[in-house]
Amino acid sequence: MNSGKYRLSILAGLGLLVLLLGLMVTNLLSQLRDLSTAQGDSTQWSISQLDTEFANLNADLLDQLATGRFSDEDLKLRVDITLSRLDIVNSGRAARIIGENDELTSLIRDLGQFEELAISVSDSSNPLTDDQIADLLTIVTELRPNVRRIALLGLSLSAEQSQQRRAQFAGQLRRTGGIAIVLLVLMGALLMLLDRMFRQAAKNDAALQSSAKLLSSTVSASLDAIVTANGAGEIIDFNASAENVFGWSRSEIIGKSMEETFIPHHMRDAHHNGMRRYIKTGQPRVVDAGRVELSALRKSGEEFPVELNITSTEDEDGVKFIAYIRDISERKIAEQELVDARDRAERTDKAKSQFLTLISHEMRTPLNGIMGVLDLLKTTKLSSVQERYADIALASSEILLEHTNEALDVTRIETGDLKLTLQQFSLPELVNGLADVLEPLAREKELRLIVELGDPVCMDFYGDKNRIRQILTNLIGNAIKFSDSGQITVKVDGIHGPEHSSVKFKVSDTGSGIEPEHQEQVFDAFVALAPSEGRQSRGDGLGLSISQKIARRMDGDISLKSEVGVGSTFTLTVPLQRREEVPNSDATDEDPVAPSMKPCKVLVVEDNSINRKVLSDMLEGMGHHVTQAVNGADCIEKSAQLEFDVIFMDISMPVMNGIEAARRLRHDNGPNAETRIIGLTAHGREEYREAAEQAGMNTFHTKPIRLDALRSIIAELSVADPVPMVSAKHPDALGEMRDALGAEQASAVGEQFFNELGEFASQAREGLFEGEPLALAEAAHKMKGAASLFGFEELEPLLEKVEKDARQGAVPDLIAQLDVLERCARKAESDFYVRMSVPS
Repeated sequence: MNSGKYRLSILAGLGLLVLLLGLMVTNLLSQLRDLSTAQGDSTQWSISQLDTEFANLNADLLDQLATGRFSDEDLKLRVDITLSRLDIVNSGRAARIIGENDELTSLIRDLGQFEELAISVSDSSNPLTDDQIADLLTIVTELRPNVRRIALLGLSLSAEQSQQRRAQFAGQLRRTGGIAIVLLVLMGALLMLLDRMFRQAAKNDAALQSSAKLLSSTVSASLDAIVTANGAGEIIDFNASAENVFGWSRSEIIGKSMEETFIPHHMRDAHHNGMRRYIKTGQPRVVDAGRVELSALRKSGEEFPVELNITSTEDEDGVKFIAYIRDISERKIAEQELVDARDRAERTDKAKSQFLTLISHEMRTPLNGIMGVLDLLKTTKLSSVQERYADIALASSEILLEHTNEALDVTRIETGDLKLTLQQFSLPELVNGLADVLEPLAREKELRLIVELGDPVCMDFYGDKNRIRQILTNLIGNAIKFSDSGQITVKVDGIHGPEHSSVKFKVSDTGSGIEPEHQEQVFDAFVALAPSEGRQSRGDGLGLSISQKIARRMDGDISLKSEVGVGSTFTLTVPLQRREEVPNSDATDEDPVAPSMKPCKVLVVEDNSINRKVLSDMLEGMGHHVTQAVNGADCIEKSAQLEFDVIFMDISMPVMNGIEAARRLRHDNGPNAETRIIGLTAHGREEYREAAEQAGMNTFHTKPIRLDALRSIIAELSVADPVPMVSAKHPDALGEMRDALGAEQASAVGEQFFNELGEFASQAREGLFEGEPLALAEAAHKMKGAASLFGFEELEPLLEKVEKDARQGAVPDLIAQLDVLERCARKAESDFYVRMSVPS
C-alpha cells in the first residue's frame, strides 16, 4: 500500500516537471513569434519608407507644376501611396514605438494637416487645379523636415526595442535552458530512483519467492503437523508431518472439514460452536490462545493426545486458520512413567520411614526391660566382678539406645520434624556423667578416657542437653571403637560473647587416622570406611551424618582434623546461652530439692508385661504402692475406683491409647481429674509432644525410663510440705502480699482474681471473643499481669500463649487451652488459700 502511494507520488512529480517544461517551451515559442512578427512588419523600413514617399510626392508635385506631364490619376496614386505609408506608420509596431515617444507622437500629429488635404485631393472627382497642387506641395515641403525627423527617431527607437527584445529573449532562453537542465537532472534522478525502486522491487520479489519456497520447505519438513483451514473449516493445506500423524494423505484430506477427519466425536459439537463463536465475536478460547492439550483422531479411529496451537489470519479470501499439532503420546507415556516412579519412590521412602519408626519403637521396648532390670540389679548386693559386668551391660545398652535414636532421627531430619528441647543444664555434669557411662567401654579396650574442662565452661547453660549428649556419645563412642591403644581425650572450652558462648567439644583419639581424601565422606549418610582404609567399619554409617545435621540445627557444626598413623580430632562447636542470661526460662530440669519421701499411690498403665513389671518393681522398691493397668480402657476403669498421686501412662497401647485415656481422665471430673500424668513412649518425644499436652498430660518421658529419672519424677510429689510447689520460681510473692495487705485482704484480692479468671474462661467458652481476637488478647494480657503479680507461674505461661495466639489472629486450640488453664487455676486457688492460712 505505501509503495503504491510512493510510486504514484513519483509519477505525479514527473508529470508536473513535464508540464512545467512544456509551459517554458511555449513561452519561448511565443517570444520567438514576437521576434518573427517584428521582422515581418518591418517597422524600421516602414518608418524610413514614409520619408521616401514624402520625397517622391514632393518631387512629383514640383515636376507637375513645371512640366505638367503627370495626369491627375498618377498624382492621386502617389498621394494614396503616401497616405498608405502614413497609415502603416500609425498602426502595428510602428504606432507602438511612436506612442512610447512624446516627440514622435507630436510630429505624427502635425502630419494630420497633410492627411486631411491629401484625402480631399485623393477623393476629389474633379480635375486637379494648379492651386490644389501648389497647396499640397507647400504642405509637403513644410512637413518634410518633420517626416525626416520621424524617420530618424523611428529608426533609432525601433533599433533600441529590437535590441531589448533580443536581450530579453536571450535571457529567457538562458533561464529556460537552466531550468531545462535542472528539470532534466531531476528527471534523471527520478528515473534513477524509479530504476532503484524497480530493482529493489525485483529483489524483494525474489526474496519473497525465496522466503515462500523456504516457508514451504519448512512447513513440509516440520516435525509438527501443520494444517490450514478456511473459515468454513475446510482443509486447504496439509503438510507431510500431518500425513504421518493422522494417517491421511494430502490428496485425501484437502477439501474435507476438520470435524469429519481428526476431531474426536465427543468434541465435534464444541469445536463447531467454538469456531462459529470465534468468527462471530473474534473472542478466542482455543484460537490464538497459545498451546493447549487436547485429543485428536487418526484416520484409523485411534484417539491420541496432542499439543495444539491454532492461529488465525485474514486475506482477500477471508479468515484462515493455521493449526500446529504435535503428537505428545510418547511424552505422556514418559510423564506417566515418571509419576509412577515418583509414587513408587515416595511409597518406598514412606515405607522406610515407617520401618525406621517401627524398628525404633520395637527396639526401645525390650531395651526398657533390659535397662530397667540392670538398674534394679545394681540396687542389689553384687560382687566387684558382677558390678563390672552390669556396668558394661548398661554402657552397651546406652550405646544401643543411641543407635536406636539415630534411626528415628533419620526420619525426623528428612521430614524437617527435628525439634530442639531447650533446658537448663550443668555442662560439667553432662560431660563427666557421659564419661562415667562410657568409661567401662574404654577400660575394656585398655584405653584411658580423659576429660579436660576449661574454667569458662564450668557453669550452667541453656540448650538442648540431650542432643549435645547424643552427639558427644557418638563422637566418644567412635573414638573408643576406632582406637586400639593410647587414650581418648575430651577437651571442653569456650569463648563468651555478648549474647552467647561458643562452646567447643574436642574429642581426640590415638587411632589409625583417616586419609585426607576420605575425611569428607565420613559425614555422608550410610557411608562407613572399610577396615582396609584404616578405620574399623561402623554398622550403619549414620552416626556422624546425623550428628553433623543436629549440630547445624543448633546453629553449630562438626569439623575433623586427622593424620594417618597419629589419630583424629572431631570438634563440636555449639552456641549456648549462659544461664544467668535466661530470665524466667522454662527449664525442665529444676534444681533438685531434697525431698522428704513418703509413699505414693501410683498407677502404671503399660501393655508390655515386661515393661510393666520392671517399672512396678522400681516403684515398689522405692516404697510406693503400685496398681497396674494393661491399656487405656483398663486405666479409666481403675481410675474411677481409686485416687492416685501419679499415673505413668504408655502412649501407644491397644484398645485405648494413652492420649485418649488422658483426655477422658481430664474431662470425666473423676477422682483423678487433677492427678499428675506422666506419658511414656518408645517413639520420639516430639511426635507426641503437642498431642500429649492437649490431652492434659503434665509431661512425658521417652523409654527406657531410668531409675534416677523415676526418682526425680516421684520427688516432685513426695515432698513433706507441698506448699512451696505453688510458686517455685517466686517463693516469696504470696508471702510478701500477705505481709503487706494482711491475710484477710490478700485473700479477698485473690478471690477477686480467681472470680475474674473464671469469668474470662466462661466468656471464652461461650464464644464472646469469637471474631474479636484482639479483645481476647487484651483480656488474656490483663489476667496474665494479675497472675504474675500473685506469682502464679503455672498460670502465667498459659495465659501468655492464649494472648500470643490471639494477637496472631486466631487460637486454633482455645478449648483445650482453657481446659488446662482451668485445671491449673483450681490447683493454684487451692494452694493459694492453703498458703494464706499458714501463719506468717
